[in-house]
Amino acid sequence: MLCIKKMIVWCIPACCAAVCTISCTQLPDGVLDKKAMTDLLVDIHKGESVVEMQRGIYSGDSMKKVVKQSILLKHGVSQRQLDTSFVWYGNHIEDYLTIYEDVIQRLEDELKTTKGNRSQSPVFAEGDSIDIWPMPHTYKLSEKDVFQNIVFEVAKDDTWKNGDNYILQFKLINSRQRVPQVKAVIYAEYDDGRVEYRPSSISNDRLKVRLVTDSTLQPTAVFGAISYQLEQGETVYLDSVSLVRTRNRKDTYFERNGQRTFMTPKQKD
Repeated sequence: MLCIKKMIVWCIPACCAAVCTISCTQLPDGVLDKKAMTDLLVDIHKGESVVEMQRGIYSGDSMKKVVKQSILLKHGVSQRQLDTSFVWYGNHIEDYLTIYEDVIQRLEDELKTTKGNRSQSPVFAEGDSIDIWPMPHTYKLSEKDVFQNIVFEVAKDDTWKNGDNYILQFKLINSRQRVPQVKAVIYAEYDDGRVEYRPSSISNDRLKVRLVTDSTLQPTAVFGAISYQLEQGETVYLDSVSLVRTRNRKDTYFERNGQRTFMTPKQKD
């Protein structure tokens, strides 16, 4: 079974911000029904996962288009039907969110099945980058959540190298706030008690933060958190959560200058 590493919506039009208070019972011509839309979105997410995990093969736009067209062909859907459906559901957001919850559930179920069929050791692919996010890649956030944060930690293994980069990123869907109150931070702890970290900057519908580790030694742990503060009654979806590790890169090493550092209390004593 395909190992789902990164799940991204191909196209969510800006009109998704519009909220329809009355759900239509009859779909216009050219609009996919909920089941067809759900099935298609599940495969689209998987296709995007393949593209992201095999960037060397799918580096060109033409190859990415081949993947997308093969998915549409499998479902017997044209690009025009897909665009029309996105526009219609974008103006009927309650119907779209129902579909999206089903998509998330199916992807999470498949992810659990995949994890159950493999060993506890991380699976790493060859190449310059790999997604090592250790938890589900989609989340439904609510202002009613008791703990409004998602914490993570990556266990060290023999694949770690000096100067590795760690890039945490995800997409926000359905946020009502002009500047969404969702933040992230990545930490790297070293044997000498030093902890380097980088918090995210002001976010929009996509958040990305990169931590560049020391090129002279390896961290003993990499961990972090995604925190959020939502408005009353607000529900936000995190999609395509990933933690991509890349090797030491000359073009990003200067970013260490913007990282922050502190010493653990034990070292201060």
